[in-house]
Amino acid sequence: MVWGTIIAAYLFLAGLSAGAFLTSSYAARRYPEAKTVRFVGRLISPILMGIGLLLLIVDAEAGLKDPLRFIYLFTNFSSVMTIGTYFISFFMMAAAYIALMELLKKDTSKIVEYVGIIFAVATAIYTGFLIGVIGAVPLWNTAILPILFVVSAFSTGIAGTMLVSAIMDKKVVHMVMSIKKIHLTLLVAEVLLIFTMFLITSSTNESAAQSVSMILSGEYSILFWLGLVVVGLIVPIAIEALELWNSKKLHHTPAGLEVAASGSHGIAATMITESAVLAGGFILRYLLLAAAVPVIFL
Repeated sequence: MVWGTIIAAYLFLAGLSAGAFLTSSYAARRYPEAKTVRFVGRLISPILMGIGLLLLIVDAEAGLKDPLRFIYLFTNFSSVMTIGTYFISFFMMAAAYIALMELLKKDTSKIVEYVGIIFAVATAIYTGFLIGVIGAVPLWNTAILPILFVVSAFSTGIAGTMLVSAIMDKKVVHMVMSIKKIHLTLLVAEVLLIFTMFLITSSTNESAAQSVSMILSGEYSILFWLGLVVVGLIVPIAIEALELWNSKKLHHTPAGLEVAASGSHGIAATMITESAVLAGGFILRYLLLAAAVPVIFL
């Protein structure tokens, strides 16, 4: 089994879609006045999931030649892929319905939204379990991986939603500060999970140690340290922390100064932060697939 860039993109988009849906649901309850965030999250969620599924179909060349293989995905209940297929199917239907209601400016069914939330979380978890159950690859076969993918999914979901929202409405990013706090927490947690996973996995066996070495000091080290750690994590953490620090100071200033401080500088910071997080989210998945060294059974 060879999984490359297309599968990395599929895992990334599936997690991003789930995270965007959860972000919109949280914003709808916590910040009813931030309609742009709710609208964007609900709209991009099924679109991104649809793109991810198309990539999966394109990658499965044998499946295009033999459509029965796709039917098998819904009937092989001993497979994690079958369970995940149902998770994604229910999530996609709920997300598409809610997006349609949003476009039509109609009230959404609370039951359907709750179903969407449940299967959004399930989809995010599934993206980690999909490769995590493959015991032949020690880098993937760890309990930390599904947790890492869930945290990354929520983080990229916030990033994607906030990035598009900022483009549509420059003021809205300053109305949802608790989302920024959650985002900062997720980014810090992601750093801890990545290095904890590498520390534990590298001591498992020779194949695992080789995979971790390829990422930390081998052929993928530049992409890891510069692309994922610096651009995808440290830069967003620094900017988010600085923005939250400045927002606290604004509570002690007149209202006029708060408006001035939340102008183009804040929007530029948001654009950089969210774009960097999205890049880091894809790089994470690509690295875990590219550096996977299987155990060789003699």
